[in-house]
Amino acid sequence: MSKYLDAFRDCLQVIADAAEAEKDPHRRAILENFLRHAGLEFSGQDELILHPDMTVDQPLYHVKWGPQLSTYDGIDAVQGYYNGVNEVVSTFQDHVCWVNDWGIASYSTFVRFTTGAVLTAEGETVPKPDETMYAQHLPMAMFWSYNSDAKLTGEDVYMLAAPTHHELTDDEQFTVDELHAVAKSFLKY
Repeated sequence: MSKYLDAFRDCLQVIADAAEAEKDPHRRAILENFLRHAGLEFSGQDELILHPDMTVDQPLYHVKWGPQLSTYDGIDAVQGYYNGVNEVVSTFQDHVCWVNDWGIASYSTFVRFTTGAVLTAEGETVPKPDETMYAQHLPMAMFWSYNSDAKLTGEDVYMLAAPTHHELTDDEQFTVDELHAVAKSFLKY
């Protein structure tokens, strides 16, 4: 299995273990919602994240990738954000999170998989600006707020440094179906 899928599975396991170990019922519910959110998002089912059993009617997201801060206010705007994010294959790794009554703070490295041509078009310099596949690493801090019913009220997402990237080796590559299978393995319906 790809080291990226292994690292992604480890991240989801961190959340699952935290939920299982949490003694406070409200905080456990937040962690379970958070795990389900990740499982749905990375298994191609992001439209279910915004269902009323998981998310409030008027979620508010703030996302800062590079110098620009974008705000997504409401279900339609947030779904538009997910539609854009999910146009590319991505995972995360090195995940740590902390839960409190208000929600979750987390740190992870978001990993986006794309071609040298796309990176070049975005202003990056890569050795092979063609269809060669690259892993782009983006260190991120995220703050997830939840209400008293453990429903997501919003996210604040911040890229912490300029992205780095490297050419994928054959043993690092994986299929979207393999990614979806890992994510689905953590979903409890």
